[in-house]
Amino acid sequence: MSDNKSPWGPRGGSGNNNGGKSPWGNGGRPDRERPNSDNKSSDLENVIQGFKSRANRGGGSGGPSFGGPNSPLGKFGPLGIVVALGVLMMISTSIYTVDQQEEAVVLRFGKYSRTAPPGLNFKFPAPLESVEKRKTRVVQKTTIGGNDNNSLMLTGDENIVDIDFTVLWRISNLKNYIFEVDAPATALRAVAESAMREIVGKSELENIITTDRLNTTISVRDLMQQTLDEYKAGIEVVEVQLQKADAPDGRVVDAFRDVVDANQEKETLINEATAYQNTVVPAARGAAAKIIQDAEGYKGQVVAEAKGEAERFNLVLGEYQAAPRVTRQRIYLETIEQVYSPADKIILDSEAGSGVVPYLPLDQLGKKKGANQ
Repeated sequence: MSDNKSPWGPRGGSGNNNGGKSPWGNGGRPDRERPNSDNKSSDLENVIQGFKSRANRGGGSGGPSFGGPNSPLGKFGPLGIVVALGVLMMISTSIYTVDQQEEAVVLRFGKYSRTAPPGLNFKFPAPLESVEKRKTRVVQKTTIGGNDNNSLMLTGDENIVDIDFTVLWRISNLKNYIFEVDAPATALRAVAESAMREIVGKSELENIITTDRLNTTISVRDLMQQTLDEYKAGIEVVEVQLQKADAPDGRVVDAFRDVVDANQEKETLINEATAYQNTVVPAARGAAAKIIQDAEGYKGQVVAEAKGEAERFNLVLGEYQAAPRVTRQRIYLETIEQVYSPADKIILDSEAGSGVVPYLPLDQLGKKKGANQ
């Protein structure tokens, strides 16, 4: 049954003027099947509102986000994230380490501020302060000479010498090394070459090649150090090593090498003579000291015996003065005893008579004499 009282006319009828159409012209289709631009707009607004609500709730059911109320930075929003990242970057650029073999200079707006020792150090974040590091405890090496003309130098006796040498150096003052001299390594090379030429120009070729090599390097080192200190280069010259010092002509080189060999042979002979001297002279001095000691002993003995004889003579004199006859007789008997004691004697009694013939046993005397020998 048709409902002709409906303001839209009958739902399914076809006899009315609207042809059963609704004001939207859907031909009587249900509301859920009618496409409508207003419904599309409301759905899009609902989607946008839902996205905003989820963002404000912290990402919906996925958990809190940086912009949500549960985030530590939620109350600051994106600005809090930027601030946190800036703080982290400031901290990371404020801490730096210096190796044990290094030192560092801190520059504040490009100007020297301070020198930092090895270890963990702190500074203002970039770009307020920056750091430059150098190895100050490492000995570096610079070689001068070789195949170029820089190795040819004029000596004091107007000869040419070919010199190659090496300079060992290190950084002693990092501030001066960086700020006082432009290209300090190049300046070091120039100073080394200039100092070597000056010292060589005051020396003779023979001395440089033979005996004064060590003195030459010491003089060059001292002159280099003096010049670098005047420039405030912040460099300490540790040592200068002379690698080669020869005349450029081959025949001259051979001649000077012969001179060097002769000097070495001379030194060898001098050392051998010195060793022989150290062996012979002490022995001779010991023998001389022994002879002197023996002479001193003999002198003491003779002097003591002479003094004893003189004392004995004085004692005998005193006895002789007290009893001359007795003393004289005693001296005579003692003298006869000393004279005849080693001799063979035959004693004849003078009172035996005139008929006694002295008997001299010559054969027995010869035997006794031979036995005594």
